[in-house]
Amino acid sequence: MSSGTMETRTPVSTSAIMHDDSVILIIEGTGSGTNNFIDKLTKVEEGAERFSSNTENVCQYACYHAGQRFVFVVTPRLLQDTMFKAIAKWLKDEYCKSILFTGVIYTHSTTNSGRPPADARSVELLGHLCGNNAVDRVRLVTTTCDQAEELYVDQVKRVPGTADQHSFTKAGARPERFDNTPEGAWKIVEGLENTKKTLLLQEELRERRMQLKSTSGQRDRVLLGNSRVKRFLGS
Repeated sequence: MSSGTMETRTPVSTSAIMHDDSVILIIEGTGSGTNNFIDKLTKVEEGAERFSSNTENVCQYACYHAGQRFVFVVTPRLLQDTMFKAIAKWLKDEYCKSILFTGVIYTHSTTNSGRPPADARSVELLGHLCGNNAVDRVRLVTTTCDQAEELYVDQVKRVPGTADQHSFTKAGARPERFDNTPEGAWKIVEGLENTKKTLLLQEELRERRMQLKSTSGQRDRVLLGNSRVKRFLGS
């Protein structure tokens, strides 16, 4: 894909998501600037209302870029029970319509002094949500890089915080750096190309007909609590 004109984003219903759309799940880390990332991806007129994520529901927005329609699915954070259930329901419903994901973007900030424990747990759950088969669809995107020192940003990109997360990247997830420009945001999205895969949580809920409480993500979400699990991907 190459750069091209893009239309202002528009909210879309789940029923309006089509098989040939590039569907990208965006999960927000604590203070990670997801709103700004989406504003850079989509054209926002001067003085127009900026994007504001919904902290309770899954929302989807469409825009066109280089002749392709992209649907960005913005989710609440993973850890709270009601939010995880909302994400799980949305994923199951879309899988029933044979909608597969082009990518999963998790945003986290480089300006925090150390990664918050909640973010560490969220990334662990992300591994169980995607599974081994779709881990190559994951992008761990560091944001607010324009405010961080170059050396620190490079260190975060090479080894994003912990040995566990390093194992996640070795399994196939890719760390990316967002430079706070529209071109930088689209470079990350375009790097996903158009490969589409089923997420593990979708497979567990639909194909294996598992109850949510029995899925890898839900089991580990309960087990994590305030502790750290030493692995990301379900076996």
